[in-house]
Amino acid sequence: MRQYLGKTVNIIIDRPLGSTHPNHPNLVYLVNYGYIPDIIGGDGEEQDIYLLGVDEPVKEYTAKVIGIVHRKNDIEDKLVAAPDGVIFDQAQIAEMVDFQEKFFDSHYESLYPKSCGAIVYRRGSEGIRYLCLKQTSGVYSTPKGHMEAHESEPETARREILEEIGLTLDIDTTFRYETEYKLKYGKLKTLVLFLAECAGELNIDPGEITEHCWLPYEQAREVLPYWYTDAIEKADSVLRLSIQTS
Repeated sequence: MRQYLGKTVNIIIDRPLGSTHPNHPNLVYLVNYGYIPDIIGGDGEEQDIYLLGVDEPVKEYTAKVIGIVHRKNDIEDKLVAAPDGVIFDQAQIAEMVDFQEKFFDSHYESLYPKSCGAIVYRRGSEGIRYLCLKQTSGVYSTPKGHMEAHESEPETARREILEEIGLTLDIDTTFRYETEYKLKYGKLKTLVLFLAECAGELNIDPGEITEHCWLPYEQAREVLPYWYTDAIEKADSVLRLSIQTS
């Protein structure tokens, strides 16, 4: 299904916005829903697709494929499209198609994924140290992860911290850093980072994290990927300034 991400397709809308399901009259379509002619889906019929970002019923539309709804308990996944230039992340897609997908075990993938997390730090006699987590992929990061439906950015950051290091930490939303970087399949990822001071012993999830370390700014800046460079620099400046003025 990922071969269609980013492609422009012509969509025939057979269940327009505001219509009801032919077999389930209580199911009202809150977005336009149709199929891509001549592309066969997993059920042997033409590939179904949601059309988001069009706020009126339409019969036909040309749009860009921006996502996939992976149904774990069905024979066909669904594609998601939007007008060119309209961006929805995986959490927004999940919210908009929930009227139908709530009946399935679905996972959402977006051409524009969004993750939230935090630069976790602690203070001690040695100064400020930053938590760096080595993922199973071998790449270092801070606690972060994909936004889920109906979550705020700080809620996602708090949940991901709990899942990855086993602690519930206060999120400092006065520090917010946003950056973008490219992934496979032409995806453009948005990452939002806050600050969180660590108190307590870590309980690392070994399923996601293979190693962890507390590093001073210079070393943390070296091991973290390039998309963290400006974020860690700004975080360190903010924290050092707060120490000087306290």
